[in-house]
Amino acid sequence: MRIYLDCFPCFMRQALEAARMATDDPRVQREVLDRTAELLPTIPMDAIPVDIGQLVHRIVREVTGVPDPYEGVKQGSNDRALSLYPTLKAQVERSDDPLLAALKIAGAGNIMDFGPNLALDPDRSIDRVMNDSLTQALNEPLDHAQYRAFQGKLADIEKIIYLGDNAGEIVFDKILIEELVRRGKGVTFVVRGSPIINDATMDDARYVGMEEVATVITNGSDAVGTSLSDCSPEFRAVFQSAEMIVSKGQGNFEGLSDIPGPIFFLFKVKCPVVAREVGARIGTLVLKGQTLEGGR
Repeated sequence: MRIYLDCFPCFMRQALEAARMATDDPRVQREVLDRTAELLPTIPMDAIPVDIGQLVHRIVREVTGVPDPYEGVKQGSNDRALSLYPTLKAQVERSDDPLLAALKIAGAGNIMDFGPNLALDPDRSIDRVMNDSLTQALNEPLDHAQYRAFQGKLADIEKIIYLGDNAGEIVFDKILIEELVRRGKGVTFVVRGSPIINDATMDDARYVGMEEVATVITNGSDAVGTSLSDCSPEFRAVFQSAEMIVSKGQGNFEGLSDIPGPIFFLFKVKCPVVAREVGARIGTLVLKGQTLEGGR
């Protein structure tokens, strides 16, 4: 997905929010904004949002000297999600369609995102936001044709590459992965190569026990999503040989929507730009198979 003009004020907002996470010093926060403002005029309109987000957050880390401004937020998100795990796992187990229930729960977890402007409402607690997202996802229908396509592809393959997104959210991904493993599929779970916003890293995956159910690797990148050109050669080889890819989150969609492959995107729509791109309203849980030629 290419950037829209609407993305530019969002980059400034992300810079300020991340700077405030890193420091209380308004002079340092202002320097982050000034540096970001210098960057924006250099961005071509065929750029990919995740690549620009990567540059913005590198500015934040460089100016503030804080390598992981969202470290505390990620820990809190992991702990809150783990507290919900037993209840949600039981809900999948008693469902008439455990795969569908697990997909919806994993998708609902995508609300735990500190990047998009509309992801987390500051007037509501994370617990309230999470509960509302779960209720909505479980009660609203998922696109039936897309779900049937997902089931059909799943029946034909043995191994899945699962691209993770945010800390906390990956607990809900684990529930879906456990259902995939129960169906005899081998899963490789992919995290970011280093800290970026509240995206999950290897430390988060280990903390929530992801290694108990999947092989966990990094993509070697600090982009806000999956930008293949910035990923490690090792990850690109895994990606290009994949039988099936589950791509979680809006950032991964932004980075991969123009990439052919056996990809199913699963995410909550959190901004007007992506809403227009996929033809869905903000807040909708989207399951969308890649339609570009070149997929297996």
